[in-house]
Amino acid sequence: MLSEELPNPPAPQGSYVPAVVHGALVMTAGMTPRVDGALRHRGQVGADVSVEEAQEAAAIAAGNALAAAVAALGPDREVERVLRLSVYVNAVAGFTEHSRVADGASGRLRALLGEAAGACRVAVGVASLPGGACVELELTCSWAPREGR
Repeated sequence: MLSEELPNPPAPQGSYVPAVVHGALVMTAGMTPRVDGALRHRGQVGADVSVEEAQEAAAIAAGNALAAAVAALGPDREVERVLRLSVYVNAVAGFTEHSRVADGASGRLRALLGEAAGACRVAVGVASLPGGACVELELTCSWAPREGR
């Protein structure tokens, strides 16, 4: 079962909810690479953080986002497909490997969801992120009733 492969949904770091279900969609807040509430990867990619470390951070953040989506859906619904993945990379000026960083998130989602993880995606470079995180991402997914319910 998918929920057994995911971390606990992260607690909000401010005044927001981790995920919202609206109609046939579930959308997540921005998720950073937190493990048990602690930010695992800080700094700018290309200076303090390597591309490989940023890929690992993106994978952690993707797991957190999917955990938030699954928790918001509850036991009677499941993620049907990832529709959109937006990845923000805290990168030094001139950095051009944003897509490689985002591949860490795409790979984690594919490992968890298979073909349902194939989504349109954007990877954007930014000057800073909350808490000094090297990546932050958000998901938009469709959902379906859980089979057998």
